[in-house]
Amino acid sequence: MYGTIKVTEVCGKTMMPSNKVIEKLKQNLHGGIEYATEASECIGFDQDEAGHDEGPLPYLIHYITPAIHVEARTALNETEENRTRGLEEMRRLIKNDEKLLTPLDDNFLMSFLRSRKFNSKKAFRLLQNYWMFRKEHKSIYDSSNSESVKKLILKNILGFLHFRDKAGAVVMIIKVGHWEPDKDVYEEMFRAITAILIHSIQFPASQIAGYRIIMDLRGLSWAQLKMCTPANILLMIHSTQYCFPARYRGFHILSENKFFNLAWTIAYPLLTSKVKKRIMLHGSDVKPLSEYIHPSILPDEYGGTAGPFDNSNWVEILDNSTDQVLDMLNYGYQD
Repeated sequence: MYGTIKVTEVCGKTMMPSNKVIEKLKQNLHGGIEYATEASECIGFDQDEAGHDEGPLPYLIHYITPAIHVEARTALNETEENRTRGLEEMRRLIKNDEKLLTPLDDNFLMSFLRSRKFNSKKAFRLLQNYWMFRKEHKSIYDSSNSESVKKLILKNILGFLHFRDKAGAVVMIIKVGHWEPDKDVYEEMFRAITAILIHSIQFPASQIAGYRIIMDLRGLSWAQLKMCTPANILLMIHSTQYCFPARYRGFHILSENKFFNLAWTIAYPLLTSKVKKRIMLHGSDVKPLSEYIHPSILPDEYGGTAGPFDNSNWVEILDNSTDQVLDMLNYGYQD
């Protein structure tokens, strides 16, 4: 039985990730899931025994707070009855799909059920899309290319903040303008985004609270735009909307320019109405980000006080999940 992480063991009162906290989180990467005992008025914040805020929830979180549990029930229709029925129905549908080999553990299947609000048929269709996409784009999921993922992460082009937003959602940053397609081709960029998304969805808190994505377009030029072909745009949109079990709380686009507008005319019609409602164009103003993400965890370049965006710690975290990645290569649609 894996250990669990208590709220008071991982969240410091400074609301900032110290080296000690980060090390603690790494050591407990494969910990069990535990429900916290103290509710918080703000979903994304822990509280001590006296009810005082101790800081935002960490990215690496193996428990579900009462507030996130409430959101699962009210927003996703998650109840004990629906969980039991949903898991049973999912396993029945999987059994009937003779060519599909997939993990059957509760946590993996729950990510799809939560994404489709416990509609088993829709969740199963999403699961099928997930594995079919992996089959059709095997090179993206080939673990032998993991070095290209690390390279992009170390360049601080993309990654997650160490702590979550005010709603408990994972905060993902993509510095599109810093991407050099001549050195890191589109497939490598796509592979890196996919790798960190797959890592993050293992946490029930991520499955419930979802994702908030900051797309930083400062520096965007023709170099990046020429990679935004209709085929590449369709690939990214199709995979995120129909082939991955994520809830997207918001897309914050910074410093959009004429190059963005050209790609946007292709991408916008392909988005679902729900995603369109969650897109926010901020121009050069980063102040609105603090309405959703506490300034103490926001990097300096986004109006916060957490110092420059630094992704170096996540290389080791991804290394620790190598066995899991290799294991997933054994699953999927069989020829």
